Amino acid sequence: MNGDFLLSLPAALDCEVLVVGSGAGGCMAADALAGAGADVLMIEEGPYVPQSAMPKTSASEVQAMWRGGGLTAAFGPVPVAYAEARCVGGGTEINSGIMQRVPDALLEEWARIHALADFGADALRPYYDKVWAELVPAAPPETGPPGRVAGLLQLGAQRKGLRHEALVRAADGGRRHSMTATLLPRAQARGMRLVAQCEARKIIWKRGAGGRAVVRGVEAHATGPDGQRRRVHIACKQLFLAAGAIHTPALLRRSGITENIGNSLRLHPVLKVLADFGEPTGAMAERVPLAAITEFMPSLRMGGSVFTPGFFGMALAENWRDRAALLPRHRDCALYYTMARAQARGRVRPLPGMAEPLVRYAPTDTDRAALARGLESLAGALLAAGARRVIPSLAGHPGWDSESAIDAMRIMESAPARAQMMAIHLMGSCPMHGDRAQGAVDPFGRLYGFKNAVIADASAMPEAPGVNPQATVMALAARAAASWLAVRGQSV
Repeated sequence: MNGDFLLSLPAALDCEVLVVGSGAGGCMAADALAGAGADVLMIEEGPYVPQSAMPKTSASEVQAMWRGGGLTAAFGPVPVAYAEARCVGGGTEINSGIMQRVPDALLEEWARIHALADFGADALRPYYDKVWAELVPAAPPETGPPGRVAGLLQLGAQRKGLRHEALVRAADGGRRHSMTATLLPRAQARGMRLVAQCEARKIIWKRGAGGRAVVRGVEAHATGPDGQRRRVHIACKQLFLAAGAIHTPALLRRSGITENIGNSLRLHPVLKVLADFGEPTGAMAERVPLAAITEFMPSLRMGGSVFTPGFFGMALAENWRDRAALLPRHRDCALYYTMARAQARGRVRPLPGMAEPLVRYAPTDTDRAALARGLESLAGALLAAGARRVIPSLAGHPGWDSESAIDAMRIMESAPARAQMMAIHLMGSCPMHGDRAQGAVDPFGRLYGFKNAVIADASAMPEAPGVNPQATVMALAARAAASWLAVRGQSV
């Protein structure tokens, strides 16, 4: 698709609105803009892989659709592996599609702490409602009782007196409502142009009158059907950046735009546990366990995790000597996680001559203590549900077979490097704030100091939300698009 498009065009393109990135935020904004009649061009660094052509195995999916083949990490005293999509549709093509709203109380706290005008629960509710109307079935089909993995978590929570809830997924009849299945084709039907395998390398801008700069376009590298990379100049009147919490700040900094950019990356660090129940769990078939312990929200959340041969093997490899015996009994096992709304702030910096930026992140003592508390609560619930042994993602750990043996807090304090942390939610690297001195964008995603640039992805979130961020990213992108449309024609 993108190859034919490039062959028929010169190395210079132009549009009214250029959207960089095709994930949840980019597609939400692009669909709204195209629906209002704007001339929208979207570029995406990765390939176009529709659900009908999705790879059949996890390994091939990771190679085709994940950045770095799934091997990306933030460096620090305790490295944190993180996952990023690199394909049309972005993270919506590889994530679980779980939809959650930031709790009203936390939205109000953000509005107060970050001086965000016209923000908070009431201001964002219409945009959340729009997201739900687009992606979440109005009347989800009856599915009967939860799968066994989710059911065991709920049972353990009940026995421990912990609040828990079922999770809502952007899916219908097992078909995930990703961007390539929903908003993207509709935006294209409305006239939006898409160029896949086209990477934005530099924003072209100049200083304007009144001290506000003006974006003139983007220099990009596009791969044609012959596999050759070409330089493409894309002129635009308005720029919407939606390349994600790592690559939006990297692109801005490569372009000489650095004020409050890439200095405040937030994560939801995750530690997993492998539970051995001594009887079949059905974990392989239960692709997305839709239940979570919410007793400690938004600071902590615990839930069921996807169980694949690869993830199972990684858990065994953390202590092969003690865990190898579980290999032939994989049907008796399941994976769970604890996730913290961490307070640490990481950095994103592009490196000259390097394709990927350098990401640094160091969880605070408070963050590690929160994860330890999460591990202890989760392990207690799983043991209460009948698990024979619960094994945390702590290198070399033999696991716990009773609540009295749980020692997560001691280990996280004395040997934090043993923690095998990962993250799938990245945000806050170009945060919104009402004060330009403290933020990169205003409450509507408009880039400070620029007349015609908006950030419409997770990098604009002021903090980590403690819930899956996709719905919030889309709500903020819809709000940013509506704000721009209200003053369309005045941006340049």
